[in-house]
Amino acid sequence: MKKTSRGFHTVTIVKTLTKKEALKLIEDFESYAETKDIKFFQIRKLKSSGHSDEFTKWLYSTFPDYYIAHYPESKGILWLLRYSNISPGFIKRGEVDKPCSIKATINPKILTGEKDYLSAATVDYLESAEALFNNEAKKISPILGEYSHYSMNRPDYCVNFDLSELKIPCTAEQMIYLIKRGNIPTHYSEWVDDNDSAKSSFYLESKSVTINCYRKHKQLKEEFNDCPDLEASQKLIRFEVQCKYLKTYLLSRDIKRKQELSESDVIREMLSEDFCKEIIRKYFNKVIRRGDYFTLNEAIRQVQLQHFSKKKEARLIMELRRINQFRGIYKVRATLQGEELETFRRTLRDLDYININPVTIPREWNIQRIPNLLNAYDRRIEDELWKKQQEEIDLQIFEDYFDERKKKSKKARKY
Repeated sequence: MKKTSRGFHTVTIVKTLTKKEALKLIEDFESYAETKDIKFFQIRKLKSSGHSDEFTKWLYSTFPDYYIAHYPESKGILWLLRYSNISPGFIKRGEVDKPCSIKATINPKILTGEKDYLSAATVDYLESAEALFNNEAKKISPILGEYSHYSMNRPDYCVNFDLSELKIPCTAEQMIYLIKRGNIPTHYSEWVDDNDSAKSSFYLESKSVTINCYRKHKQLKEEFNDCPDLEASQKLIRFEVQCKYLKTYLLSRDIKRKQELSESDVIREMLSEDFCKEIIRKYFNKVIRRGDYFTLNEAIRQVQLQHFSKKKEARLIMELRRINQFRGIYKVRATLQGEELETFRRTLRDLDYININPVTIPREWNIQRIPNLLNAYDRRIEDELWKKQQEEIDLQIFEDYFDERKKKSKKARKY
């Protein structure tokens, strides 16, 4: 599959600095910016600079104490340097006061020269990305050090679903419509905007994780209108899981408990294929759920085919009708508490088990069933793996056949 892929989008690594190191690094960035094609400025100064675009407002509200360094044409690295005069608190004897830090957000595919805005990066890109990162850091300042000196700060996991490749019988707009009727887990809130972009995305946030599902075509058109992949992204849906520092710390701590690893090996483990797959599946199932989409009538029929007890069947059908009426799982859940809420959660698990998504397809679409995106992705991967294995088996049979013929030919010549 060319566009359907799973892995990560960017990774942010971090290194702590003393105040002295941070001041020297600011000087080094400023000197480098005078001779090279890089911009370096303090984000706090943006407030009084007259800039009013949304990205500038986001930068200032998110990183007021930071300096930022980036290239006009992205090389795949964005630097964020935090200088703080605030002491981190009581310092034990022998420890160094390090209230400052340098972060680097890396897009491995862009950094390695692959101008691909669609497919996800995998751990295979890391070796080349590390070498290029070290080379770029060395040009700017020895204080930046090497990739191995950094620890994980934030991984952005993602999976791309190309509806055409997966043979999903609906448009990208229709898929986002169904996704936006999914679940908002406890402790998450939905970011809502009245502009047109909000209709093309489902954005959830908690203190530790951000979940974002959106039409890739819409995002590229707004941010990279001259992108060569624009047309190819028409039917692409991206699901992202952005782990903030708190979640990242807990994940890395769990890895270190199982085995002793260096920081760079922890980063590699957190970006491995299996780890990406596990994180994406966990949050996809929380929000979008496990089952296929059906029309309400077809979902009810599927429940009836299970031959559950009358009581259980009635409970499942009642919730399907209620979610359809309220137009969303989370809208129903918001009205419940106590025992009713627990029964609702049990019903969602029961529907997952029989592969029925609680969100139902509008009747006017004239589509009876839409496969679950992640299940469709897994089936496609399994099919491709099976096909590859069959090709290898066929090739081996072919080679064995000719080897046997050669042996017989040599034997015949011998006599």
